[in-house]
Amino acid sequence: MKSTTTKTDKKETLQEGKGNSEKATPERNEGYRNIFVEELKEIYFAEKALIISIPVMIKKAATDELVDALKVHLQFTQDHIKRLEDFFTSIGEATIILKYEAMYGLIKPGK
Repeated sequence: MKSTTTKTDKKETLQEGKGNSEKATPERNEGYRNIFVEELKEIYFAEKALIISIPVMIKKAATDELVDALKVHLQFTQDHIKRLEDFFTSIGEATIILKYEAMYGLIKPGK
């Protein structure tokens, strides 16, 4: 037997179901914002850690090609940090340092 349900019927059903269980509230939105900001803080910390470790890698690099690539990466990292700092300023987030343990684990072997 062939179904007579149309795409429009499915869309309306999904919208009805979605509206009943997932209502946007200030508390829910604030929670999402906090998660987003915390993730960006982890990214910021990782970039700041790279600012310290990339120069060390440049000194230990075996080829000029690797040195050049690391210098380019260092510039990109500095640009990322600037954009993140500008973003945090724009949303009124003063404290942006967050210790990110995973990044320490990645940097440690390089030393």
